[in-house]
Amino acid sequence: MENILVIGATGSTGTEVLKHLHNLNVQVFAGVRDEASHAKVNPYAQPVPLDFTKPETVHEACAGKDRIFLVTPLMQNPDEITALVVEAAKANGVRHIVRSSAAGADPNGSIIMARWAGASEAVLIDSGIPFTILRPHSFLQNFITASSYTIRTQDAYYLPLGNAHLAQLDLADLAEVAAIALTTEDHLGKIYELSGLTYTSVELAEILSDVMGRKISYIDTPEVDTRNALLSYQLPEWMVDSLMELYYIIKQGWTDTYTDDFKNITGKEYTSARTFFEKNREYFISEK
Repeated sequence: MENILVIGATGSTGTEVLKHLHNLNVQVFAGVRDEASHAKVNPYAQPVPLDFTKPETVHEACAGKDRIFLVTPLMQNPDEITALVVEAAKANGVRHIVRSSAAGADPNGSIIMARWAGASEAVLIDSGIPFTILRPHSFLQNFITASSYTIRTQDAYYLPLGNAHLAQLDLADLAEVAAIALTTEDHLGKIYELSGLTYTSVELAEILSDVMGRKISYIDTPEVDTRNALLSYQLPEWMVDSLMELYYIIKQGWTDTYTDDFKNITGKEYTSARTFFEKNREYFISEK
């Protein structure tokens, strides 16, 4: 039985990967910073200490592991974290790393998120460790984390995306591909683009309205208002700048794309927005 370490286990992506690895013929370990996180991963994995500010814990977590799943949050230096994990993985004989990256990853990309992700990928690709890279597009879960409050209280959500089509991926679809890659030999050296299905924001609002049985509107907000709102939430300026770049390219249609990698790997179509909203109705119940 192989030992798999999930790094980034307590975030939305990592937790979903743990769920998909659960009950497979593998031993799963979850890297966690503190004991407070044990309860979140205990149903699916054995927690192990891992703190990026303490490199020795990364080495200790990688000891005896066959494969690693790595995901990092939005940050300015994901290449440094990847390098730390790669170093520990090589020292401990890890034979495969699955990295969740980002659509458009390119060290010379047009936006900073693409450059950050591209630099991180390059570290892994150049390491010599067999890899699988997953490049997800925008997540449907953003409706829960970023928009559910105004949907519940104002029957509306606000983004500066115009009428652009955008690909929307359910995290569960990414996790399913990750679990397959982590438990087979068929995906070594592969890079997969995971788009999800494409919609306009108006179409998404109409679907959500139908699922919830009330009118929910998409409000196309001016970019300056969006930026000011993000800053008012005390987000760091570098994060706001990177998000505004992302919104800009979405509005220009750069993310109006469909890839069939998920279907080729799983034999299924991506989870639809309707199915996602139906599964997560509780987050959008009106408080008016």
